[in-house]
Amino acid sequence: MLPPIFVKINNSGFAVLIGVLIVGAFGVAVALYLVLSGLYSYQNSFLLEQSVRAKNLANACAESALNHIQLCSIISGQGSVVIDGNTCNYEIIVNPDQSRTVQSSATVGSVVRKVKVVVSQIDPHVIVDSWQDVADF
Repeated sequence: MLPPIFVKINNSGFAVLIGVLIVGAFGVAVALYLVLSGLYSYQNSFLLEQSVRAKNLANACAESALNHIQLCSIISGQGSVVIDGNTCNYEIIVNPDQSRTVQSSATVGSVVRKVKVVVSQIDPHVIVDSWQDVADF
């Protein structure tokens, strides 16, 4: 009987396979990171655009309320303005010292922006003391 012949197995193929798998996994991770960061960037820019539009709408609404105050100095109450299909609301409040406070709110998509304007004088001209973005009234 002949002794068994041992064949030397070349293990370099196994090492190459593991190397390819590691490089492939790294490549997939980088590609996934780039895709997800692109999606998050798009989402953030979309929300930023909505925020800017809501702020501009709230400011336009406050200006409309100031126009009503200038036209009729005894005016107080609520109103709304529609611009480009978006609606904003405002409220004119008469303070005890006869100054006025305008509270304006606008919503575009899921973004809500609010503006508060304090008017100290109405006649002969409207004088605005402060104009600020606020989180809530």
